[in-house]
Amino acid sequence: MDTGLNDLTTGRDDALYPRAAEPASAPQPASRGMQLVQWIVGGIGGFALVAGLDSFADDVSLPLLAAMLALAIAMLWLQVLVHEAGHALAGVLVGRRLVAAGIGPLRLERGVGGWMVRWGGNVRGLSGFAVLLPPDRATESRRNVATFILGGPLANLLCAAVALLVLALAPPLDVTASVALAGTVFGGGLLGLINLVPWQNQGWHTDGYNLRELWRDTPAWRMSCAQACVVAMSMAGVRPRDWPADQLTVPDCVPTQMAAAMHVLRMGHALDRDDQAAAGATARALADAYPGAADGSRQGIAATLASYAARTRDADLLAAWRPLCEGGLLDLGPYRLWLDAEAAALAGDAVAARAVSARAREAMPRIHDRAGVLVMGEYLDELDARLVEVCPVVHGVPQLAVDEHGPR
Repeated sequence: MDTGLNDLTTGRDDALYPRAAEPASAPQPASRGMQLVQWIVGGIGGFALVAGLDSFADDVSLPLLAAMLALAIAMLWLQVLVHEAGHALAGVLVGRRLVAAGIGPLRLERGVGGWMVRWGGNVRGLSGFAVLLPPDRATESRRNVATFILGGPLANLLCAAVALLVLALAPPLDVTASVALAGTVFGGGLLGLINLVPWQNQGWHTDGYNLRELWRDTPAWRMSCAQACVVAMSMAGVRPRDWPADQLTVPDCVPTQMAAAMHVLRMGHALDRDDQAAAGATARALADAYPGAADGSRQGIAATLASYAARTRDADLLAAWRPLCEGGLLDLGPYRLWLDAEAAALAGDAVAARAVSARAREAMPRIHDRAGVLVMGEYLDELDARLVEVCPVVHGVPQLAVDEHGPR
């Protein structure tokens, strides 16, 4: 008897259903220290800004003052771009491949069909990001990893140093140029120094935190390195069932939220191998991790659990997780379309399922990894085959199959 995922017929397991996201925890000692650093740097920057404005007091009107403040804020956001560009340049120099980058809600992502720009929405705790992966199956040296991590903060500090040098040595400048340079000094120095301090912000880690974990060579860090190698394999087209199992282990000492990203990969491995027991255990681990996960990664966990529900033909579980898949750090659109097609099929609406399935096929070039395209194609082929059984197409028009008891 086939005991694969598609024939799973167990009752409801409440442990697999969503629980409310956990409220923000009280600041830890490291976070309080980081707040102190922010207050000190902010105080120094505010004093410098006031002193600078005072030197132009006779020449500054209220509209000009507003424009100067707007320029200072714009220079701060420019430093976010500089930070992520520094990571990207450092990563490329050590052989990594750029997959995606974002500043605020703006996203630049590489799908299998090429680069795309989209408006992805803000992610709490994250002003910008750059995702670069090591070569397929390659083990990076610690020096290369450190170079990538330091690329962002050093780019900020270099900009701040150059701007400060210009302010100190250049002839007297006009108000706009002075404010732009001062904003660069303040914004670059602030972002560079803060990111070198090891701390967490709403689940996301600073570069200093990652550098500390690399230095200590912790189990969590080794797990994240293995995860990056597996994702690189998937980008190169190695399908989940062929990923090496020893690269998918989760150490017992790793916190639940940090292990969630590896469990997402473990789910793909289990589903592609049609391993019911492993998929069920991984689903429970992900459901446990969901409430405490960071915004941006929480949506990926929800999409993984919705995929598990779709593959096990659990309509109730799919309906519970599908609304939580909206948003996320990277584009989940193709997966959401497939999930909607599966939900329509489970609800008995074969016509709608066929239409959404076609849209999912059109969206497949937006998928980031070649293995994901391969697996998604198989899922959609399987879905379309099921739909033909209940809703044949005659001359291009879907026809509901009818028996003596009516449509089915």
